[in-house]
Amino acid sequence: MSSTTPLIDLFGKKFIIPHYQRGYRWEEQEVTELLDDIWNFMNTSNNGEFYCLQPIVVQKIKENEFNVLDGQQRLTTLYLILVYLESVRFENGYNQELFTLNYDTRDKCEVFLRDRTFITTIDESNIDFQHICNSYKYIDTWFKSHPGAKIKLVPILLDDNGPGNKNIRFIWYDVQQEKNPIDVFIRLNVGKIALTDAELIKALLLQSDKYHPDDLKINKMKLFEIATEWDTIEYTLQEEAFWYFLSNDENTKPTHIEFIFDAIANKIFREKKYFETKPLKHATFLILSAYLQDVITNENKSRIEAVKHIWEMVIEYFEYYKEWFENRQLYHYIGYLIESKGSNIIDTLIKESKVRTKKSFVSYLEGEIKGVIKINSKHKDASGNSIDVNLKDLCYENENQKSNDKPLIIKILFLHNVIATLKSEKEKAKFPFNLYKKTKKNEKWSLEHIHAQNAENITKPEQQKSWLQDHIKSLTNTNDAQFDSIIKKMNAALIDDNLDKEEFNKIVTYVYSLINKIAGITEKNTHQIDNLCLIDKNTNSQLNNSVFDVKREKIKKREVKGFYVPISSRNVFLKAYTDYPQNNAYWRQEDRTGYLKSLEETYDYFVNAAKK
Repeated sequence: MSSTTPLIDLFGKKFIIPHYQRGYRWEEQEVTELLDDIWNFMNTSNNGEFYCLQPIVVQKIKENEFNVLDGQQRLTTLYLILVYLESVRFENGYNQELFTLNYDTRDKCEVFLRDRTFITTIDESNIDFQHICNSYKYIDTWFKSHPGAKIKLVPILLDDNGPGNKNIRFIWYDVQQEKNPIDVFIRLNVGKIALTDAELIKALLLQSDKYHPDDLKINKMKLFEIATEWDTIEYTLQEEAFWYFLSNDENTKPTHIEFIFDAIANKIFREKKYFETKPLKHATFLILSAYLQDVITNENKSRIEAVKHIWEMVIEYFEYYKEWFENRQLYHYIGYLIESKGSNIIDTLIKESKVRTKKSFVSYLEGEIKGVIKINSKHKDASGNSIDVNLKDLCYENENQKSNDKPLIIKILFLHNVIATLKSEKEKAKFPFNLYKKTKKNEKWSLEHIHAQNAENITKPEQQKSWLQDHIKSLTNTNDAQFDSIIKKMNAALIDDNLDKEEFNKIVTYVYSLINKIAGITEKNTHQIDNLCLIDKNTNSQLNNSVFDVKREKIKKREVKGFYVPISSRNVFLKAYTDYPQNNAYWRQEDRTGYLKSLEETYDYFVNAAKK
């Protein structure tokens, strides 16, 4: 049965959002759009007209008490708006008792909404409460930017359907009690952007109408327990550090627990072959739905036993994730492998973990890392003959200029950063996979020459002036007399508004020839791994092939501003790998030797020293 119902007719009623429904998830855009729509209607409509909101679909439990099958997001937001307008409502005679809301999965929800703590605080104890608190803040912001809206919107929201009244109304749809609410819920959401696989699975697993009345009470308790554990898992997976440890991609879905269901469904799909080809839409839901029925039918399990069986699989995956995340060695090893190979290796890791001791599992992981970084390539010498390649020979650009070792160098340098963090006992540090992966996605990582190649492509006058200023300061700080004449030329060039491009390039060439000589740099070893580190591309572009100490100062400033600099790259520019550095102005041979030694220690541990 359906009808158009004014909001005021909902007052005094009790609405329950069943546990198979999604929680409250509206963001600022949805809240603002609802208020904008009502405001526009108020300003453009005539008396007697009404603004029809999307349907609210309910199923009656008893007098004035209903399950909400669809529309709970809008209903919750309107409740928050009415709370915000309470003083104005009362002043204008709209003093009826509000309707009440209760989310089945939140045992304290009714108290939370009744006590209205969301007015003054942001409750982060669960994701629903946090969204509710945020939405109340968005409502406050909207009204403060619309003077007079409080008094004007109250009658629009709360007038009944009397003659001449203009108001908002719902399409009220009351589902017959004998209909299965889960089926209605799923049908209502077919074709909407709304439902994810995880939300459909939640409806599948947590529906309580499938059980005999004699068993309903105890089964409802188990389902509530699952719903509570579901929330705990979701909350943990929403943590950025935890999420990016497991995944290389940003999760744009509203529910992160789907990551676990996807893994389980993929495993079942490979083993059970319920479908000839994987469904294109809602594959995870369809596979788990088929599996649930299979367990009930062919394994002679009751429905609650089948549901518990699937949920135990979820718990098992989650417990492995937690164990790996909390163990520093496993965290760094597995985090490195997931970044290098992708999340699809997780099933294999779980399988290996089940059949191995902890020590054996660690050895297995070290062997997997060996497979990622081991040098299997050969180079060609000047005569075209193939020669074996050692770590020190890995090159940004090989002599034949037709090949390079960049991908392997990046993998090795990345591992060096991860292991450097693992070795650090400072506050039990963890490598920030979240920052590394977000930087990789947004700015990208690049190989930076520690000692610059040259200063090509500095053609804009402002860039030339900046380069001159930085390098005058750098060379002056060395107190080295051999730079006196070139510093004088650089100062003259700095004040020359018509600086000739050729003259600037001569200065640059001369500066680099002197520094290359001091640092022992040749054209060949410029591109080798002991002169390379990982820097994001944005920072790389700002370094402009500056000399060593100029790069160091720029990197320090970037880090102070909050940009992420990997630990090994920071250590390079602090000369942390050099014993008692004699000079901090250049990247010298002793610095390269110390850095290469540290790289070799990491490489040899996984490839040579450890027998895997």
